[in-house]
This record gives sequence, structure tokens and C-alpha cells, in this order.
Amino acid sequence: MIHGDIINTHAYSFSVSLSALQMAEKGERCSSKVWDYFSKDSSNAVFCNICAANVSQGSIKAKQKNTSNLWTHLKTKHSEQYKEAQQESEVQKTLSVRTQQPTLSQAFDKVLKWGPSDPRAKNLDKKVMEMIATDIQAFSVVEGVGFRRLLAAAEPRYTLKTEKFYRTDKLHHVHAKVVIKIKELLAVENAKHIAFTTDCWSGSTESLMSLTAHFIDEEWNRVQVVLNVKAMSGSHTGEYIGQLFLDMLTEWDIDSERVLLVLRDSGANVVKGMRLVEMPDLSCSAHTLQLVVNDGLQAQRAVGDILAKLKRCATHFGHSVPAKQRLEQIQKDVGLTEHRILQACPTRWNSTLHMLQRMQEQKRALTVYSGDFGHFTCPSVEEWDLVEKLINTLEPIEEITLEVSKSDASASCIIPTIEVLKRFLETQGPETRGIQTLRKVMLDSLTRRFSKIAESKEAVLACVLDPRYKQRPLSDSTTKKAKTWLEKEADKQHQASSAATPKDAEGYSKKPRMEKSLDQKQSVLDHLYEDMLQSQQTVTGVSESLNEELDRYLQEPVLDRKTGDPLQWWRQNAGRFQTLAPLARRFLTPSSVPSERVFSTVGAIYQDRRSSLTGSKAEMLCFLYYNLPLLNWQY
Repeated sequence: MIHGDIINTHAYSFSVSLSALQMAEKGERCSSKVWDYFSKDSSNAVFCNICAANVSQGSIKAKQKNTSNLWTHLKTKHSEQYKEAQQESEVQKTLSVRTQQPTLSQAFDKVLKWGPSDPRAKNLDKKVMEMIATDIQAFSVVEGVGFRRLLAAAEPRYTLKTEKFYRTDKLHHVHAKVVIKIKELLAVENAKHIAFTTDCWSGSTESLMSLTAHFIDEEWNRVQVVLNVKAMSGSHTGEYIGQLFLDMLTEWDIDSERVLLVLRDSGANVVKGMRLVEMPDLSCSAHTLQLVVNDGLQAQRAVGDILAKLKRCATHFGHSVPAKQRLEQIQKDVGLTEHRILQACPTRWNSTLHMLQRMQEQKRALTVYSGDFGHFTCPSVEEWDLVEKLINTLEPIEEITLEVSKSDASASCIIPTIEVLKRFLETQGPETRGIQTLRKVMLDSLTRRFSKIAESKEAVLACVLDPRYKQRPLSDSTTKKAKTWLEKEADKQHQASSAATPKDAEGYSKKPRMEKSLDQKQSVLDHLYEDMLQSQQTVTGVSESLNEELDRYLQEPVLDRKTGDPLQWWRQNAGRFQTLAPLARRFLTPSSVPSERVFSTVGAIYQDRRSSLTGSKAEMLCFLYYNLPLLNWQY
């Protein structure tokens, strides 16, 4: 075998030498494009093919001859031809590099397998692990024939590792490195005050508690980091949840003094846990609105009866393929869109709205189906009228729920939202007849569940410091309270030696009140918001320096609620409001817990192919799923 390798090596060297000899025999004409414009006579004297002028090659001796004079002649006498020759020469050099034969080591490198410690192999190991985490793939994907064939075709030198390697070694390695980067991101110099959201979830094999961190950086960008989806054990008491929360803060090197607010669901054990550890907390506004709507839907018997009837209808189509097919044919016959019938989900109130909307849309098809095939009783004329009124009541509430549930929504919208919903539910007219009890129960529930919101410093100051709302939605007493809080926070900010100095704004251009475009559709909520934000209030009773800045801020027109970006506004105006700007960066915290998104990710991770996955590994995968893109895969 060794003897054969020596023969192959000599054959390769002979091949290279022969190629070089053949190139030399072709002479200078092959080595330079300039010879396309020059020739030699019988005495080997060089002359120009264009002007017939004789040009010296610099020496009589063959070894010392060169083409410098030829290029000079072409450049000075025939500039166009010189440019063409230069371009062709560059192309020739490129082709020469591409066709250059590889060295022996290069040839072997193209076919030899990479070792486990090869940096290129380690990089692909990391990329495979990143793919598993960010695409929510099962670890067994690396054992699949198709995936292995794909990688073998893309990079034959790489040896794909086993499922166990990625599930144990590589997952822990990548997770540890990303944790270091996230800790750097959460360091006190980057995030002095942090708001947190937390919620609990139970799956088939694990119970988990989520923790997400939120803050606004020096460039006025909102940063959201999923920190934990911690496995829970034992009885989930308030004491247990409070201690688990503190343990997670310790894990991320975050002192309790840096906790601005903990946004949580309304579960009694979670509420008790936050009270026991003395954390400033607030109920998730989206979760609370869910409870308000459920209170209303359960309060009126006529509403409950019609919902039960429509749910039976949806169940019929959900369980029968022939029923779906017959309905599709009827939809075609009556000219309706072939939409499937939706079923309400008890844990998501807006699914009830979506069911009502779909039933109303398919009213004709359902009536025909019920008359031809039976199986369910179609609503009467009076009941269909009730369905329409329910939709008109629930649609604005869904609009508000979606608004406060956005990933970039701020706690500043909580108080304006409650005020507008109260005004909406208080209105009466022909469109509310038949559901007045439902609307009254919703109004009472809304008032009761948010009765202490005006006592929340975080919610009140967030509203005041949002240029879309300012003090407009607040009562006089709450406005006075807000001024007192602002004065205290400004004093603490001034006294703290570590308080960050806001950067000067790059420029400011005074913005007029944003007018509504004529073609923009206004909903009933838009009119209510407009009425609420028109009022002006006078600011008195605070220290002179802060009073001047606060008064100037409050007297300026508010931003448009839908198109205005409060963080963009502060980015542009921080230099004009140097006391208020750091407070705005601190208090514009989130308005709802993003648990639906986090736990839906966990649910996808606990799919059938890996339902036995341990809680710790599920937490790592969920952590990487959110934070690898946040870091742009740079760690």
C-alpha cells in the first residue's frame, strides 16, 4: 500500500512538471495578452501590428527580455487597445488561478474526513444543535436517513454525530455559552431596572413556571428575554412559587432591588407568592379581561342557551366528515365562502367570538343543512338577532385584548383601556337590548377587578410618561398622586450616584397633533379614545424645576394612539426632557404576560416524538429557541 502511494505521488509530480514544460514551449505569446498587438519579423525584431513601429524588448539576451516597453507603447500610442488588453489580461489571470492544479495536501483535504476536534466539524456540530433548538426539531432528526443523506451531500467530510451527543454534550455546551451572553445583557450597567412576567403551566409530564425579563436599553429599544421555563415539583403553594421566583432571580445574578414590577396571572397561589416575597406586582391585563368576559357570558341565561346550541352545532361538524362535505356543497349552492365551522374553547374567550362570527357568516348554509339533514336545531330569528348583538359587544373587547397583548405593548395602555371599556359598556341603545344584563355584569366585573389600578404607581406613571396618553385618562386625584410619585422618583434619580445620564437627542422637530386620515375607518373605540384624550389638565404642586419640565411635556399634543411610537418619540425628545426621559425608560413596562407564546412553544417541544423529554432539557430548548435569534446566533 505504501509502495503504491509513492508511485501515485511520483506520477502526480511528473504530471505537474509536464504541464509546466508544455506551457514554456508555447512561449511568451501565451503568457501575456500584449502579444495580440505585436509580432516578430524574421530577425526576431518586434513591431506593432497597429502602427508598424519597432519596439525594443529591453535586451538582446532572451532571458532578460520583457514586455514593459510593449505595454508602454500600447498605452501611449493606442489607448483603446491598451484598455482592451488590460481587461483581457485580468480575465486571463482569473482563469489561470481557477485552473491551477491543487497541491497534494489540498487534493487530500477534499476527500479526508474531518476529525471530531477539527474546528470545521465543531462548527457544524453547533449549527446542527442550533437548528434543533430554533426549528423545534426532535433530537432524533439526526438519525433520519433523509437528513443524513442531505448533510453527506452538502459536506462529505463531516461526520454527523449521534442523537445522544446532541441531547447531552452539545445542548449543555451551547446553552452554557448563551447563558453567559444573556447575563452580560442583563448586567446592571445595561439594565438597571427590569420588569418581569411570570405564569404557570401544566403538561402531561411536567408543570412549568415561566420567567421573562423586559427593559428598555440606552437606544430606546425594548428588550425581551425569556429566562426560564422552570420545572416545578411538589405542591404549588404560594410559598413554593415565591421561593422559586427568588431562586430564578439568583440564578441570573439579579438583586431584588432591580425588580421594577412583576406581571403575573390572577391565580391565588401566584398572587400570594409575590406578596410573600414583597415584590411589586400587577395582574396581567389580558388574563383579567378574560375573566371579565367570562363573568358576562355566564350571567345571562338566554346567552348561555344560544351558546350551548351553537356549540352543539360546531361539535356535529367537528366529528363528522360526511357532515363537513354536505355543508361544503350547500355553501357552494348558496354562494357562501367554504369556511369550516369553528368551535369555542373554554380557556380563550375570543374563540367564542370567532365561533359567533363564523356562525353568523354561515347562517344561510346552516339553516339549509338543518332543514335537510337535522342533527341540530338552528337558532331562531330572535336568537340570530342576539348573536349579532353579542358580536357587536365582544368585537371591541377583542380589539382591546389584542392591543394589550402585543409583544411591544406597554403598561401605559392599561388605565386608558379600562376607562374606554367602562364608557363602552355604559352606553345603551337599540343594539344593546336583550344583552343589557350581560353588559352590566361585565361593567361591574371590570370595575371590581381593576378597582386598585389607580393605586399602582407603575401603571399610573407608565400612563403619564406615554406621549400617547399622558395624564388625560386619569382622574384629578390620581393626577395629583402621579405628580407626587414623579417628584419622589426624580429626587431618588438625582441622588443616586449610579443613575444613568440620558443621552442628548440627535435632533428634535416639534410634531403637530397627528391628524386622522380621511379614509381611515374609525371604530366605536376610536371615538371613545378621542373623547377621553381631548381634555387638558393643569399641573401644580411639584418642585419648580420638575414642574417646568413636566408642564411643558404635558401641554404638548399627544401622539396618535394607533400610529405613534412612544419609544421613538422619547428617542427623539430625551434631550428636551432630561429628568423625565430616564423615568420613561424605567416605567414603560409590558402590559401582559407573554405566557401564551412561551407555553405554546413548550407544548411544541413536548411533541409526540419526545413526550418523555425531561423538564430541564425542555427549559434549555425553550431558552435557546427565544434567545439564539435575540443574539443573532452570536455567542
